[in-house]
Amino acid sequence: MVSMTKILLFIFIAVVTIACHTFVEQYETSGPEMLTDDWRMPDNESGRAGEEENEFSLFSEDQKKSVAFKQSIQSFHIGSILKLSADMKCENIRPGKKPWNLARLLLVQHDGQKDQWNMPHLVVSLSGTRDWNHYSQSFTIGPKTKAVKIIAQLNQCSGSFWLKNIHLNSVTQTRSYTWVKTGILFSWGLFAIFLMGSCCFDGNRTILLRVMLVIAFIAIIIGTTMPGEMKNQVSKEFQNQIQTATEALNENEPILNLSPDWGIPPGVMAFIPKAGHFGFFLFFAMVLCLILKQKLVIVPVTYIILLAGGTEMAQFYVEGRTPLLADFAIDTAGGVLGLVLIQFTRRSKEKVTGVI
Repeated sequence: MVSMTKILLFIFIAVVTIACHTFVEQYETSGPEMLTDDWRMPDNESGRAGEEENEFSLFSEDQKKSVAFKQSIQSFHIGSILKLSADMKCENIRPGKKPWNLARLLLVQHDGQKDQWNMPHLVVSLSGTRDWNHYSQSFTIGPKTKAVKIIAQLNQCSGSFWLKNIHLNSVTQTRSYTWVKTGILFSWGLFAIFLMGSCCFDGNRTILLRVMLVIAFIAIIIGTTMPGEMKNQVSKEFQNQIQTATEALNENEPILNLSPDWGIPPGVMAFIPKAGHFGFFLFFAMVLCLILKQKLVIVPVTYIILLAGGTEMAQFYVEGRTPLLADFAIDTAGGVLGLVLIQFTRRSKEKVTGVI
């Protein structure tokens, strides 16, 4: 059985992680205000926009068009961290057809040719009616960034949106946060090794199965704790490989006549990492179920939940990653499906053996 020690240890580290993330300040201001009074509203957009006593207001009744304030910043250092913050409220925001058709505050990096939407850019998106609240987000300036656009917008949605006290400053990580980050990641690493050791030795199966389990475990750790920027680069490289393969097919099989601009739709690209999470946990659970001596499903299920929860919690302190309940559910679902498949196979084999 899974010892109560593992469960209590997981709960303890999780509580400490959440508490530190909530109360330990990550950044401190290291530079002057970067925004100016040079805000503009593009002429081709509809709706109403106004500014009065450092308070911006946006209003639109047309869900097919957008209204926004924008400002471009070009004075910054590559690799620096910029923090964008503002007080915001909204009233009767009715979302448009797309998930991003909301009231939003963005920091979009521009490489001189196009906006880099694949990089983190959202401070907050709002819908419905919400009272004044403070929102902030920090962004690392990429190596190809030539300009930064600050955008407050009603993106193809209707309603009213107000902003005030908008600030953009360069920041640095606080020393206390650095210490906490190191301690938290080290703790989750030890917990993962402890959990993995229990999985490998709590059974009587072959070395091959244990090696397969370790490989699946390493794949899960790499996939779930990879920094956000590196994850984006891997996804982009994957898409480039798909496009290269498509071009090669056109050369060898012209009858296919595939478009040279064909690629993976953004929605599918977002789905691929989720499918990877699901697949790795499914494989891990199948091997784990074969290794463990116990036939009680609750044992491997508990291991899966602890591993899925631990990898998501660690993402509080992984650059560019955010722990999501949806990812935890996907990981757990993949693991449970793997266990169900092994249990079904076992029972089918037992029935066949019994008949013989």
